[in-house]
Amino acid sequence: MFHSKYIKITCLVIGLLVLSSIGFYIFSQKNNIQTEQVANDNVIQETTVKKEVPQKEVLSPVQKYYKENLEQDEINFLNKAKKSKDNDLEFSKLQMKFINATDVLNEKYADNIDINDPYYKNNWVKLPCVEGSYFYAVNSEYLHKKYGKYLSPAYNEWLKFILKRESVMQDGGLMVPPDTLREYIICLEKFVEQYPEFVLIGDVKDILESYLMTYLEGIDNSPIFDKWNTQKMLPEFKASYEKFLSENKDSKYYPMVEELYNEAKANDFTWNRDFDTWLYEYHKKYFAK
Repeated sequence: MFHSKYIKITCLVIGLLVLSSIGFYIFSQKNNIQTEQVANDNVIQETTVKKEVPQKEVLSPVQKYYKENLEQDEINFLNKAKKSKDNDLEFSKLQMKFINATDVLNEKYADNIDINDPYYKNNWVKLPCVEGSYFYAVNSEYLHKKYGKYLSPAYNEWLKFILKRESVMQDGGLMVPPDTLREYIICLEKFVEQYPEFVLIGDVKDILESYLMTYLEGIDNSPIFDKWNTQKMLPEFKASYEKFLSENKDSKYYPMVEELYNEAKANDFTWNRDFDTWLYEYHKKYFAK
């Protein structure tokens, strides 16, 4: 009897342990499912939050300057230009803003130019290099391609010319051969004759005059005579003057070139102090205002 009662108690204990184990297993599984669900919900919420936060655009100082000072001006010009046939004056104002912008950029950021930045390819600003140093300059090719169709034939021709003459003079020196300067002078002379009412005709005339003075009198680092060695007129200037006299007889500047050439020839194309005195009077005659 005692043995039978012991067996019953033992079976009851075992049964309770089994039921407890089953209950704990069910509870733990349910708890795990709830934990996983909460974790998944948190991931979904975090993903949703990340998607809702926009990525902040990182701009270089040059891009930032453009956004703040030029972008809206471009938009405004295009909106007006599409409805008008006479846009030269407004475009000249926009072009000047671009030029002023490069002046500011060179003053502030020229020492930290990243020449590998793709922003400077086919954009409004480019990076010319002079004697190993880069600087900001307006990309006239960009302006011509983007706005040429809204501008007059004169302005289109002017933008094309600017592309050619961007590096004519630098640091008191002539960056092109004298005969190339002769070609530019003839080109500008014809431009002034063909487009006397061009909106920037004053600028064209100023550049033409500076080219003429450089061509006929030289500048500090590009004199027309080798004063410190042979005292002779430099061969490239002499040859270009002779070409001018043979090929550009219709030019209004022919008498100026002829007078200078003949005076130099009378001195055996040799420089002396007397020639400098003559050149001073020559300058007053043709260039003094």
